Amino acid sequence: MMFTIIIPAYNEEKRIGKTLDEFSEFFDGKGIDYEILVIMDGCTDRTPEIVKVKSKKNKNIRFKIYPEKQGKGGALLKGFTLSRGDYVAYTDADGATSPKEMFKLLQMIGDYDGIIGSRWMKGSVLSVKQPLMRRIASRGFNLLTRLILGLPYKDTQCPAKVFKGKVVRDVAKSLVVTDFAIDACILYTVKILGFKVKEVPISWEDKEMSSLKMRKAIPKMFYTVLKVRIKTI
Repeated sequence: MMFTIIIPAYNEEKRIGKTLDEFSEFFDGKGIDYEILVIMDGCTDRTPEIVKVKSKKNKNIRFKIYPEKQGKGGALLKGFTLSRGDYVAYTDADGATSPKEMFKLLQMIGDYDGIIGSRWMKGSVLSVKQPLMRRIASRGFNLLTRLILGLPYKDTQCPAKVFKGKVVRDVAKSLVVTDFAIDACILYTVKILGFKVKEVPISWEDKEMSSLKMRKAIPKMFYTVLKVRIKTI
């Protein structure tokens, strides 16, 4: 059994090294075949240099560099296509989701086609919470996705998701929108394809230095959700 962990990265020189070290050390001790697949998306800092050094030290770290920025959605779809795992996860480069939590998701997937972490279910643990306005924006967007896309999940945006390999590769062929709100679009495509997904509480820690500007992102994410719904009517 091979487990792929995809990490999209855009100018993450301050965090990517630590995140790769944490994931490598954890999974080296689990005795399973794994790969960490870093998709570098139009980076203009030292992220590629750092990842190359890490990959030379650990053969389980692979990477792909795309000179032109295509956004998290485009980077994820590239990762889905390049992944070799029987199970494929994706998470952010900031390390907000620990390797321990990611491994727990893998262990819980069972007969489901996918399992996603939730920061808003009973039993979740938020050791460091997001700022208030970010939480309000996140909850508001989640309500919109539930209404427009008919998704039942309490937290579509949590960067802690594990799917069977076939699922992500089918999604890569079928996804009609790849820009903003990629998590919601992936889950909606998974739903349309008839796969079964379970949501579970997770331990999570907000990290500083996020590059996402909520005032600009939320309207674009809303537009993306509408677009993906219209395209599948």
